[in-house]
Amino acid sequence: MEIIAISHPEFIPHEAHRINALFREGMLRLHLRKPDGNVADLNRLLGEIDPEFYPKIALHTHHELAAQFGINRLHFPENLRKGTPEFMLEKLKNAGFKLSTSVHDISELNALSTAFEYTFFGPVFNSISKKGYQRVIHDDFYLKNEQKNVKVIAIGGIAHSNIEKIKEMNFDGAAMLGAIWHSSNFQFLNIAGGLGPRQLKSDLKKIEKLQFISSQSAEMSHLESIRLALEAGCRWIQLRVKNQEEAQILEIATAAKSLCDSYTAKLIINDFPNIARSVNAHGLHLGLNDMPISEARKIVGHNMIIGGTANTFEDILLRVNEGADYIGLGPFRFTGTKQNLSPILGLGGYDELMQRLVKTNIEIPIIAIGGILPDDIPGLLATGLHGVAMSSALIQSKEPKETVQKLDEILC
Repeated sequence: MEIIAISHPEFIPHEAHRINALFREGMLRLHLRKPDGNVADLNRLLGEIDPEFYPKIALHTHHELAAQFGINRLHFPENLRKGTPEFMLEKLKNAGFKLSTSVHDISELNALSTAFEYTFFGPVFNSISKKGYQRVIHDDFYLKNEQKNVKVIAIGGIAHSNIEKIKEMNFDGAAMLGAIWHSSNFQFLNIAGGLGPRQLKSDLKKIEKLQFISSQSAEMSHLESIRLALEAGCRWIQLRVKNQEEAQILEIATAAKSLCDSYTAKLIINDFPNIARSVNAHGLHLGLNDMPISEARKIVGHNMIIGGTANTFEDILLRVNEGADYIGLGPFRFTGTKQNLSPILGLGGYDELMQRLVKTNIEIPIIAIGGILPDDIPGLLATGLHGVAMSSALIQSKEPKETVQKLDEILC
């Protein structure tokens, strides 16, 4: 079953980076649809996309850019198709272009020109990206083969939760918009058979549910706190060092990486992408005032996990658009381990934000952070959070190993 991605209709921050990342994860085709975009903006976006992916892109507008970028896929929206003579479609096909179009009336399917390779049809479900864009078929719909003059790709409201239904309806594929651009979880593409042979992002970049953040006090250094957490059973360690020179932090990070390797644990470096790359860390975590994730990605590459801090719903959207692999959301309550604390969320704040994520169909691992105690975790998990990050609660525990065992049981 063929899976096609459709671009966000507007130009969004760091869009080329996200498109490149999707292609590297195995996306086979992208329809570049910017209905209100001018030729200059579309030209700029295409210029920022890796040229190796141009053969996988279909242009919806400004077809004149195809020759400039070596693009051989052209999409004809319904109005453009109806205004284009048949001989012109055949001429483009004979010149090596692969054409597609869109229909919204089932009766038009078998009248389509065979110059088209496939057509979009829908919406088959209520749209995720367009409010009020209601489905035109019912759950018991079945597309008969004799109704198809060309391949028919379902569009509208398609997500990993209903992709199997598209197969049952006998469509030849599915096109996704909202389910992609409101999510950083690409697993449903593979479920539908749309990914290539590369390993899934969700497999490569599994986000642990229990995370430890290092801290330093008069009694304990960062490395000592990391050793304590490792001995207790934590296998996701974030080194967060503030107010020290980068050379000193590199020295600590090198020792931390050696420690983590000895326990087969994953080391995440806070704030410093060059250090993360230098010590070959598992990941990088960036605060809201740090370097943008897209810039950090140029330094650490595409295989390293990058997490980002968030405090508001707008922060979460920013992180998703930047291509974060997970989000550290907080603080839950006041914590003395972090300076310049953002507004405290509390349980009600997490619940509200997680409900908004569900309503907007955004899927990304959310890690609660900030003064969390073991007894807080069941309530936090009930909001839909992926996991928690802890520091003081573990360091100050009289029985760290038992504490971690208890937390693992709660989080599993």
